[in-house]
Amino acid sequence: MRWSRLAYGLLLLAFPRRIRREFGDDMRQLFEDQWSEAGSARARLALTLAATADALKHGLGERLLPMRCPESCTVRGGRRWRWWMRAFQQDIRYALRVLARERGVTFVAVLTLALGIGANSAIFSAVNAVLLRPLPYEDPDRLVMVWEKRPAEGVLENVVAPADFVDWTKMSNSFDGMAAMTDSPADLTGTGEPLRLFAGVVSPPFFDVLRVRPLLGRTFRSEEATVGRHHVVILGHSLWTSRFGADTNIVGRTLMLNGVAWEVVGVLPETFEFPDSSLDLWAPLALDGGSEPLSRANHQFTVYARLKSGVSLQQARTDMDRVGQILQQQYPATNRTHGAWVTRMDEHLRAPIRGSLLLLVSAVAFVLLIACVNVANVLLAKAAGRRREMGVRAALGAGRARLAGQMLTESLVLAVLGGAAGLLVAWWGTAFLRQLIPQRVPVLWLAHVGLEPRVVGFTAALSLATGLLFGFLPAWHLSRQNVNASLKDGGRSAAGVRRRLRMALVVTEVALASLLLVAAGLTLRSFQAVLNRPPGFQTTGTLTASISLPAARYQSEESLLTAFDQIEEKLRGLPGIHAVGATSHLPLSGRDSRRGVGIDGRQPTPDVPTRAHPRSVTPGYFSAMGITLLSGRGFTNADGASAPKVAVVNDTMARRYWPGQSPVGRRIRLIGAEGWIEVVGVVADVKHWGLDATVNPEMYLPETQYVSRVLTFAVATDGDPASLAAAVRERVRSVDPNLPLSNVRTMADVAAGSVAARRAGMLLIVAFGVLALVLAAAGIHGVMSHLVALRTAEIGVRMTLGASPSSVLALFIREGTLQALAGLAIGVAGGVLVMRTFQSMLFGVAPADPITLSLVVMALLATALAACAIPARRAMRIDPVNALRQS
Repeated sequence: MRWSRLAYGLLLLAFPRRIRREFGDDMRQLFEDQWSEAGSARARLALTLAATADALKHGLGERLLPMRCPESCTVRGGRRWRWWMRAFQQDIRYALRVLARERGVTFVAVLTLALGIGANSAIFSAVNAVLLRPLPYEDPDRLVMVWEKRPAEGVLENVVAPADFVDWTKMSNSFDGMAAMTDSPADLTGTGEPLRLFAGVVSPPFFDVLRVRPLLGRTFRSEEATVGRHHVVILGHSLWTSRFGADTNIVGRTLMLNGVAWEVVGVLPETFEFPDSSLDLWAPLALDGGSEPLSRANHQFTVYARLKSGVSLQQARTDMDRVGQILQQQYPATNRTHGAWVTRMDEHLRAPIRGSLLLLVSAVAFVLLIACVNVANVLLAKAAGRRREMGVRAALGAGRARLAGQMLTESLVLAVLGGAAGLLVAWWGTAFLRQLIPQRVPVLWLAHVGLEPRVVGFTAALSLATGLLFGFLPAWHLSRQNVNASLKDGGRSAAGVRRRLRMALVVTEVALASLLLVAAGLTLRSFQAVLNRPPGFQTTGTLTASISLPAARYQSEESLLTAFDQIEEKLRGLPGIHAVGATSHLPLSGRDSRRGVGIDGRQPTPDVPTRAHPRSVTPGYFSAMGITLLSGRGFTNADGASAPKVAVVNDTMARRYWPGQSPVGRRIRLIGAEGWIEVVGVVADVKHWGLDATVNPEMYLPETQYVSRVLTFAVATDGDPASLAAAVRERVRSVDPNLPLSNVRTMADVAAGSVAARRAGMLLIVAFGVLALVLAAAGIHGVMSHLVALRTAEIGVRMTLGASPSSVLALFIREGTLQALAGLAIGVAGGVLVMRTFQSMLFGVAPADPITLSLVVMALLATALAACAIPARRAMRIDPVNALRQS
């Protein structure tokens, strides 16, 4: 209701101030009452359109008073606007007759506007959903996220250690509540086929911080954060409906998760949204009553908080800086140079996609400008043929305002038709956007991309603004013409439209198209550079699948190792398999861990922290993934639990911590753990965080010495890896029939998913670039065709005086080429400057990339020449006798 009240307030601005002052409150209240009564979206859309039409009819009619008005229109009460509204209605009927008479021109103009307006509306639907929609929680402006910051490493948003989180809750003074969250796999058994779920594990205040009320049951209690007393879960609405048939008696029922009985205490409402859409259920985070102290070295929590009333974001940051300094003094070994950073929750969620959306908004804005220039050219061409008509009307007493009003009315009618057609384009475009958006993007609101009322209102406003924009030049030109000259020449001469104005529009169109093509070319080249980056592993011929062993059935490390060994042996026995391995953190999967490390013989300093990202792997992992061993050796079966601890490091870690030396035989240790680890090998770098991301120090540890409960298996084959999925499931179930597989994907799919967001943005920018190129070609062709028609008599004279057809052809080709070159010079320079603003979105390519700029210049020159060629060939075939006879 808030946006509708604001929209109607904007419509009221169409009325003069005296009307708003006398009747504005009553009109606004009437609209709000009608809006409340209109329950469906269709009824509200009809109401919005009716209110818009009323504002245009009566509001603008009251404002657009003529400079010269007949005496008969000045009646008692000052209601001259009625005369103008009758004139406006006459102009609309006349505009419809004119557009219907020239159906071909009207169709081209409406189609051009539909493409421009529809593309803008589709992108605005994404902007509306992601950037303008508030968080779907109560009082969302008070919601923040609290991170660990490490200024020495340039990191402001690192996940939080459990002990630090507990201290933050006790020592901070700025929040009404603070809650930690992590995620964990949960295997659901006993209700049909085993199902791998993912649970959001949260401290009890979590739902109070977000102010989310369950649909059924209750949320978590504070005592359920105690170890051994937290076997309760809250179901997500989707899981409740899909797996349990929306059973309203589900509360109190017991589910088997990871082999343990958990009681369902609540169900979340369907309206609940969370950035991680993969979470199916929620469980309490147990931090109290454990036998071991909470860790400050392992960082795994995302922290949400709600600001107290009256506390600003800056005050909260100052408060958390104080807390961070206290913890640094109390725990220098683990918290040295660490602090806390507070950021708005909505800003954090929007940050990853904001730059891409703004680039797309800029791109579609240029497409719309090109469309406007095209339509303005069409109307100018029509205006040249209507000079005599307007001259007659002026001679009969029509003032300039009346003539300009007629032309603007025709433009607005054309814009309304283009806007209506643009809604169809936008409807298709939003459906395409939803298909293009990568799955599991951690951004709220993406499900709301569509033709919501705000988007429809935006389309209507954009249509009217567009009509005024492209209709101004023809209206201004015809209203200022010389009446006598118009009646004498009959509108046949080339002087009917100023050639400089037409040429300026062509140059503008080429400049806008070239600017957009530069952005599209750089984006495409950047995406190719990302794809060409070697990932450090084999992306073809490998199937991956994750397995989590529940603690209830696999309690000891020995049972975990035995089960994983059996699974690996079963998978190795599949036909066509040449290698099988497993890892705790698959590259490009989004899973990661980081630990502080000590280097034997190297003293740590606060300014240069030593950190690495550990991964537990089985001996066959490097072979199955195709990771190259650079020096030393990999792991073998001899590296068991009782053997000396060993590690393999990546090339980046070797060069960073042992520059100019071989790390093989050197020793490292994990901060917070006992004992030294010997480095036995060095492997090539792997693009773990993304094909376009920087490689960090990684260390691989034997699974037998650093046991993980969750492993992702990599199965390498010479055939189609996707065809192995069913066989892999069967072999795993032969070991344990209650073990579900998750994330069963080929490594090629994993790699493709890691660049899906960049690919989606690239496809949209390239599509807009191609659309701009087509519109520019159509515009150049239209202008040159009309100029040929206007200069028919001139061409006849030239050819009578001895000019050859080829010289006439060269004349028009030269004119078109010069205009294209002028537009290219402006557009390419502007494109380079604009892309400098978005340089952070480029990878491996500079904004002034010579290859991209050369291709853009060649593409646009070729397009301009092709667009000029048809009108130029028509000019060279003109019969000079007929041309002189018609002049």
